[in-house]
Amino acid sequence: MPRFSAGEREIIRQRLMREGERLFAAFGVKKVTVDEIVRATGIAKGTFYTFYPSKEHLYLDIAGNLQLQMWRDMDAFLKEHRALSPRALCKGCFLWMFDELQRYPMLRRADGETADYLYRKLPPEAIEAHTQDDRRELAKLEEFGIRFACGPEIATKALQTLAVAFLNLQQEEADSRQAVMEIILDGVLKELIVDEDH
Repeated sequence: MPRFSAGEREIIRQRLMREGERLFAAFGVKKVTVDEIVRATGIAKGTFYTFYPSKEHLYLDIAGNLQLQMWRDMDAFLKEHRALSPRALCKGCFLWMFDELQRYPMLRRADGETADYLYRKLPPEAIEAHTQDDRRELAKLEEFGIRFACGPEIATKALQTLAVAFLNLQQEEADSRQAVMEIILDGVLKELIVDEDH
């Protein structure tokens, strides 16, 4: 097993993240091979496996980092719109996030088929760790008065499912996509968010 200094590890990790994102955005996780990733990064195949057990683990790591960037950017949206009712604020957040996908080609390329593939290829603990990250970020919404009627675990899984459904709508015309997303969000958030009058 190769030994790397902390600085070398960080350089290699950054290269894997950058080139992995570029390849996954262009071709999707299913079509990209580990050989293509190592060729693009200029590292040996054994080195790749020192960092990640599979290309799917790399994909999930990159996706998680991109999502965290989006959540951080969303803080400004939340602060700017905090006067909205909790349900309207939550709806605005999710519509904002799907608009933000345009900045993240790898995430924009994902769809239900991508999610199914990752669920088949990754061990349950990798998926659960990703869900925990989403749950932590979702808990931040409570700081803005958004309370979930069903608890954070169910809310997280419901919103993850909703996100995959919305990714499948990307091929629709913008007006149609927006109308469908709003209808679905209104229904789901009515069940998920504690009514501000209670």
